[in-house]
Amino acid sequence: MQGNLANVFAANYLVFGLPQDKIDEIASMAMFETLGPGASVVSVGDKSSDLFVILDGTVLIHTKHGDKLAEAGSGSVIGEVALVDDQPRCANVTTKGSVYMARLPASDLRAYMAKNREVGFLMLANLARVLSMRLRNLDQVVEGLFGKARDPWDLAT
Repeated sequence: MQGNLANVFAANYLVFGLPQDKIDEIASMAMFETLGPGASVVSVGDKSSDLFVILDGTVLIHTKHGDKLAEAGSGSVIGEVALVDDQPRCANVTTKGSVYMARLPASDLRAYMAKNREVGFLMLANLARVLSMRLRNLDQVVEGLFGKARDPWDLAT
């Protein structure tokens, strides 16, 4: 992997706190690919649990109904939920423009994490931290929605 792209890979939260030699080992498992604008990265219901690191470009994340959830750019990790729970994909991800990314096969990554327990623990701790943050943010959104809901039959409001 070239210098700047290697730096982008090394800066993603998945490998935060790992020594460079372990980051290099993980990167060596990756398959690198370029996708054009509007290409599908994953679709709702896909059974693949591969993990993606966006090295250059931006992807759009949508619900199965097409509602935009987020945009993710260089250094972002896509597919961490499927990596952890090995369940079908729960969002659609498409490229906004041209995207260069690293695909980490789930079976290889899980085997590496199981064999290298300290590395696996740190990676899972990083995933747990980010997923917990997302859950907390979602809790705040839900709380805000409850505050806005009103009973249309309650004449006192």
